[in-house]
Amino acid sequence: MEKSVQALHLSSATTPIPDYNTGPDPYQGFQVHDYLQVSFLRQDPAVKAATAKTIEVLGRYYPETLSRKFFVNVPVVMGWIYTAIKMVVAKETAKKFTVLSYGNQLASELGPNVPEVYGGKTGDLEKVAEGMKLTE
Repeated sequence: MEKSVQALHLSSATTPIPDYNTGPDPYQGFQVHDYLQVSFLRQDPAVKAATAKTIEVLGRYYPETLSRKFFVNVPVVMGWIYTAIKMVVAKETAKKFTVLSYGNQLASELGPNVPEVYGGKTGDLEKVAEGMKLTE
């Protein structure tokens, strides 16, 4: 999360942000939450806590840096529930969140420059992803 915010180079921003809906904001990014092999019925408490903390930190400290958030490999039934929820949330908020039941559908949203596992052409996720070492 922090690396993605750093990649926006906010401290050296010089490009003007375009007027609302007239072009992409160069200081916004997107997130992909992959729920492959994650049980929604028996979700690990650590996964639940990490997801909640990520949402809290981004909302509190970086509220304007999120362009879109993709939830991929979400069970079909959860996609249906999200479709129902979209009817009661603000249209601008609902527009930022996309729920996809299959990971390979992500390329249809973001284009071919995503890893192959998401339907793109950039190669194996393990080779193209940026990671970081966590220390205690």
